[in-house]
Amino acid sequence: MSVRVYVEGGGNNKDTIKRCNEGFTSYVQKLAPANRRPSIVACGGRERAFDRFNTAVQNAQAGDTFVLLVDSEGPVNAVSPSEHLHARNGWNFPPLGSHKVFLMVQAMEAWFLADREALATFYDGGFLANSLPNNPNIEAIAKDDLEPAMKRATKQTKTKGEYHKVRHGFPLLALVDPVKVERASAHASVFHEFLRAL
Repeated sequence: MSVRVYVEGGGNNKDTIKRCNEGFTSYVQKLAPANRRPSIVACGGRERAFDRFNTAVQNAQAGDTFVLLVDSEGPVNAVSPSEHLHARNGWNFPPLGSHKVFLMVQAMEAWFLADREALATFYDGGFLANSLPNNPNIEAIAKDDLEPAMKRATKQTKTKGEYHKVRHGFPLLALVDPVKVERASAHASVFHEFLRAL
């Protein structure tokens, strides 16, 4: 079986796409069995991720499993991730069969808030954990609040400075503990269950 995960992130720059790929690869390696780890395809923007996933599904061969992982960009009220993305973005998916769609709710930065110890380690002094939202359900934190909260908490850090999505996001993703993330995010937990079962 071949498993490929199409993720949004990395923009249009080869170096940042490489960093995105490395961050997600490190994250999933903590969850998937060593001999069944999926390959990560960093796609840049979310529309590009959707297009590449759809094309892959339509051309799938026996034994292929393709996965789409994107930000929900808001609260999720739909029954399934694909229904959420159809309602929010107008995305029409082909019949998925064994292929999967998962969401980072409401955006990747929410996952970081589940592991404040990793944040403090990464920023190495001056990190203001009390500036972050206190909600233990990270999915309830509005997307528009996530990045500003990260910037507030990191503005006085000594070595790395204020949070920067491209420079800091993917190394942070590689560092955070998935177990802490899944305890704080039901959607992350479903994604993790899929990875562990590969």
